[in-house]
Amino acid sequence: MNLISNSKRGLAVFLLLLTSVRILVVPVVYLDFELNKDYIIKNLCENRFKPELQCNGKCYLAKQLNKVAEDKASKEADRQEQSFKKLLEETFHHENFVFSPTFESVILTVQNNFSYKTSHYSTLTTSLFRPPCLG
Repeated sequence: MNLISNSKRGLAVFLLLLTSVRILVVPVVYLDFELNKDYIIKNLCENRFKPELQCNGKCYLAKQLNKVAEDKASKEADRQEQSFKKLLEETFHHENFVFSPTFESVILTVQNNFSYKTSHYSTLTTSLFRPPCLG
């Protein structure tokens, strides 16, 4: 029993760490920028040759944050597309449109119980449709 609870606890910790990594992507980008700020300013900044702009590597940080946002957006779009495809496949699966023989046999066993009485038909037409009187 102790082994089962340890494995459940381990699985819970693993899932928590996995979720935390996804949530902490943006703060890690900021942390990386702050830790490597001098290197980024000297080597990676697009405006390193224009000190009057006082960019100080913010262009690099903006690029990294945009890249993270685009990755998240593309993953979300892929996930939505996959879930939509799955929904379509489940909804419109070819087995859902197969007609069963029992349905056809029910249609074939329906009897026509309608009959027309023609005796009143002739009196109805003669009383309604009379030629106009001319005189």
